Amino acid sequence: MWPKCMENLMPFRRTLSEELPAFIREGFERNGITDPQEMFVPVRIVAALGRCTTDKYIDCPNMPEGYLDDPEYLPDMGMYHWFDFDILDRDRKTLPLRAVFNIGNVDAGDGIWGVAWDRNTGTEVVHFRSPGDYTTRLEVVSQQHIDSYQPHNIWFPDQFGPSIGRSKTKKFQIKEWDEEYLDIECSLPPYWLYFSRDLELETLIGMALRWCGHYG
Repeated sequence: MWPKCMENLMPFRRTLSEELPAFIREGFERNGITDPQEMFVPVRIVAALGRCTTDKYIDCPNMPEGYLDDPEYLPDMGMYHWFDFDILDRDRKTLPLRAVFNIGNVDAGDGIWGVAWDRNTGTEVVHFRSPGDYTTRLEVVSQQHIDSYQPHNIWFPDQFGPSIGRSKTKKFQIKEWDEEYLDIECSLPPYWLYFSRDLELETLIGMALRWCGHYG
């Protein structure tokens, strides 16, 4: 069910930790929540599966146009990161996801692209697309999973490091760098993340995506 390249993934440099990363804590703190006991995050990073070069998975959904024009350069253009993570809804029901995303080519202005599947069924649940200009568009594409997810209906941080925006349209306007954020792990991709449907589920998956990028 899974791509063959997963059989030979390279390990990450960092090991998983149950502690919330600094960028998530700071997201809460900017909204006045400073007590770690009040920082409720229904996201669990289950496994850092490994990495592979772009040429090892040329069939990855949402690869930007042009990458396959010069396949000899693919080993040096970006890197795929593979993770398992869970999203817990209000009823404590777990959405088990397996994600692969490519950090892209910074020189080309790429955002992140890839996909996340339901680990139990192999159904595509989330698409990550790179429209360019260092932006990433996140969209939950499985209506079944949207309907089954029971939202918490509480606030979650969705701004980490560089400004992160929401957009229901296909037009992506780049936000200026915010000086306040320049020293808050700005090197973590995705630099600008947009949510297509403005769903709580997308917010939490976006948090998981950046959390996974923390280990890359």
